[in-house]
Amino acid sequence: MRTTEHALDLIAGKPTLVSRAAGIVGVLTAVWRQYRSRCQIARLHDLDDRQLLDMGLKRQDLNEALTSAFFEDASSYLTRASRNRANLYYRGTRHD
Repeated sequence: MRTTEHALDLIAGKPTLVSRAAGIVGVLTAVWRQYRSRCQIARLHDLDDRQLLDMGLKRQDLNEALTSAFFEDASSYLTRASRNRANLYYRGTRHD
C-alpha cells in the first residue's frame, strides 16, 4: 500500500498570482458596482418631487447620497432615508 504525503504550502507575506488576481478583480468589481449605483441615483434626478416622495425620497437625499465618499454605499443611504421617512409618516410625525 502506498501513502502520499500532502503538504499545504503557505508562505506568509508572499501572495500568489491567483490571490493577487482575485484581489484586483474584487476591487474592480466594487468600483464598477459603486459607479453603476451612482449613475442610477443620478437618473433619479429626472423624476419630479412628487414621484420621489412616492418612493419616500427627497431631492436632498439624492444630493447627499451622490456627494458621499465614493466607496460608501449610496444606495443603502437612500434605502435608510426612505425607511426613516416612512416610519415617521406612519407614526403620525410626518415632516415634508
